[in-house]
Amino acid sequence: MTRPLTRPSSQEAGVTLIEFIVMLAVLAIVIGGIYEFVVNGAVSAAKTNDFIQAQGQIRAALDNIIDESRWAQLVTAAGPTSVTLSIPQNTPFSATSPYNVTFAYDAVNHVVTRQQDTNPAVSLAYLVVGARGSTGLTFTYFDSGNTPLGSSPTPGQLSTIARLRATVAATSGTVTRYLAGDAALRAH
Repeated sequence: MTRPLTRPSSQEAGVTLIEFIVMLAVLAIVIGGIYEFVVNGAVSAAKTNDFIQAQGQIRAALDNIIDESRWAQLVTAAGPTSVTLSIPQNTPFSATSPYNVTFAYDAVNHVVTRQQDTNPAVSLAYLVVGARGSTGLTFTYFDSGNTPLGSSPTPGQLSTIARLRATVAATSGTVTRYLAGDAALRAH
């Protein structure tokens, strides 16, 4: 015998097509939000990691500049973004012969470089850039009385330079970190 067709009770009722579509839409919104959160977190972590690595390189470059500057006998060229130093022999950097070393800022590539005599320049730090794209490396010079000579001493002032300050910047987005170091030349 056949049973008559009856409407299912509320306990047996399934999900209507409209309810299923609404449920999928809500699920898609939730999953999309989670995905966006994860992607933004990964991008932020990558930027932070790049910035930390740049700061580490800059700190190492600054240490190199200051350590070698301490052994300098004379500043032979000085500008706001580069300095050339005369290093005598019998130093930790050169036991056998004197040399000249130039530390400079390459504004095109945003790197700090070191060049010894006529050898090619070597990059010491990358991603060196100041706030709003300004210079990432600046030098300030002082005489033996600690009188500032500014960032561009005249040729007549070169022999009076007794101390220099190097300031290096790293910028990521709107955040700029400045690291500075001072070195008194040994001969002064």
